Amino acid sequence: WNDMNEPSVFNGPEVSMSKQSTNLQGVEHREWHNLYGMFFHNATQLGHIARNGPGNEKRPFVLTRSYFAGSQRIGAMWTGDNAAEWSHLQITTPMLLTQGIAGFAFSGADVGGFFGNPSEELLTRWYQVGAFQPFFRAHAHIDTKRREPWLFGEEVLRNLRNAVLTRYKLLPFLYTLFAEANSHGLPVNRPMWMHYPLDTNVFDMD
Repeated sequence: WNDMNEPSVFNGPEVSMSKQSTNLQGVEHREWHNLYGMFFHNATQLGHIARNGPGNEKRPFVLTRSYFAGSQRIGAMWTGDNAAEWSHLQITTPMLLTQGIAGFAFSGADVGGFFGNPSEELLTRWYQVGAFQPFFRAHAHIDTKRREPWLFGEEVLRNLRNAVLTRYKLLPFLYTLFAEANSHGLPVNRPMWMHYPLDTNVFDMD
């Protein structure tokens, strides 16, 4: 799991290295900022394969926050540090649809929001949306309140369990979509216009 591989510099401009910083060859950071994330991701994958040894070169699961064109061949990505807010849930679907259209099929967002504490309703709705996204995980900052599904009472537990069970029921379908992504480059998450290209009513639907 590669986090903060932008590279992240908390006290730097834009929470990363200065764009004017240069590497040993004199190339400015603005030119290789996203390449750094891709090579970081790739090195992690190759390191896992080398560790497994000859004859056991199974592709590892490596998640990344920073990426570049070609990173989709290496592993999955997630959208980074979101917040437990309705607006962040709302923007998740357009972000992941865009990732898919751009060629990154295996993508997702932190269910429930990384920062802050979601209401029971927000957490439930986020699970229900996240269950249909290519990469599905609940994840939060260490300073947030605990979010285990059983901490919210029987009704919330039942709703979250149903969302997860729906995901499991859809696994054969999801595997088919991932196979299509691998063989034909089609996204796993697809906008409506991909299925109904002649219906102008769906062009602006997320």
